[in-house]
Amino acid sequence: MKTPAIFVVDKNPIHRNLIRYNLELNRFANIHAFPSGEECLYRLRKDSPPDFLITSFFTGELTGFEFLRCVLEIHPSIRIIVFDTFEDSQIPGKLITAGACDFVAKTRNPDAGISDLLKNIRYLAREKVLPDGQ
Repeated sequence: MKTPAIFVVDKNPIHRNLIRYNLELNRFANIHAFPSGEECLYRLRKDSPPDFLITSFFTGELTGFEFLRCVLEIHPSIRIIVFDTFEDSQIPGKLITAGACDFVAKTRNPDAGISDLLKNIRYLAREKVLPDGQ
């Protein structure tokens, strides 16, 4: 199986780069990171879709719900994982209902959250055959 293509969207450059770095350390090679949802949407309209999109809830001018809706309108097959923390415990469930395939909580220990994120990507990649049967 080939390594999945992954887009990462987080307006915080430290979080964005930390996610990307850990993905690369774990042999994920096809990673593109964006500081805003708008930049990611532009890329989605121009290029073939990634297998996964990891995003925070606030992606710039768009909320997580708006961004999720836009992404799924462009490419409904993208598996979206929201990686963030919320004071309102109902938001993760609402994101799943809106089309995200998973939610991983950011914690005070970033390594724990990223470790969970990596486990979920590996699991989801095994559960669904990637494009072109790879």
